[in-house]
Amino acid sequence: MPKKYPKSPLRYPGGKNRAIKSIISLIPENETKLCSPFLGGASIELACTTRMTVYGSDIFEPLTDFWKSLITNKEELINKVKSYFPLEKKEFYKLQKKLLNIEDPIERGAAFFVLNRSSFSGTTMSGGMSPGHPRFTISSIDRLKQFNAENFYVENLDYKDTINKHNDAFYYLDPPYLNGQALYGVKGNTHKDFDHEELAKILHDKERWILSYNDCQEIRNLYSSFTIISIEWVYGMSKNKSSNEILILSKDLLS
Repeated sequence: MPKKYPKSPLRYPGGKNRAIKSIISLIPENETKLCSPFLGGASIELACTTRMTVYGSDIFEPLTDFWKSLITNKEELINKVKSYFPLEKKEFYKLQKKLLNIEDPIERGAAFFVLNRSSFSGTTMSGGMSPGHPRFTISSIDRLKQFNAENFYVENLDYKDTINKHNDAFYYLDPPYLNGQALYGVKGNTHKDFDHEELAKILHDKERWILSYNDCQEIRNLYSSFTIISIEWVYGMSKNKSSNEILILSKDLLS
């Protein structure tokens, strides 16, 4: 694997930038197709594009609008992003309120990026505007111009539909964490009520998957018959904060 991977332009709580090598080293070399039903910031997925075709999806439409626009309408997306710069605090909160009512998908994707870069720790819909040093900068816009990831396709689908559609792929799953924050806000297809038991039932008889989760006894109980690896990395948003997470492997891996 190359040491340099395409980087995500998004900020995400619990982003996996520093976990890339640990996670992709567990994906067998002969795999050629990756399916990610919880795309989010896509750090792992983008790294995997250097060796396989990646199909990512997410249920939150503004997020997938951003990714699809970046892949297929980059110039128009960037122009719309630039129209928000610089972003005043009152405009930030106005944009949060109207995001889900924006009809044009490229405009909605641009607004999502602006909120993501401007919000505290990249929480986008559920947090306030980031204090201190803003992350929505000219350099963050310039990085959109440099983005280039081949073999990367994005869809707006529920995770169950994604798994069924790509049943020939290797799965990397990074679902909403148990007792995690409502990343997309109360009205933004929040993950707060995600059914963790249902996901465990779906994966129980499947092969070829890696699952990342927060380390807690409830999750360990759900996956007690699987290989569970404790793993630690330092979060990019707080260099003094280490993760407390686990990787869970399907039964065919490491066998």
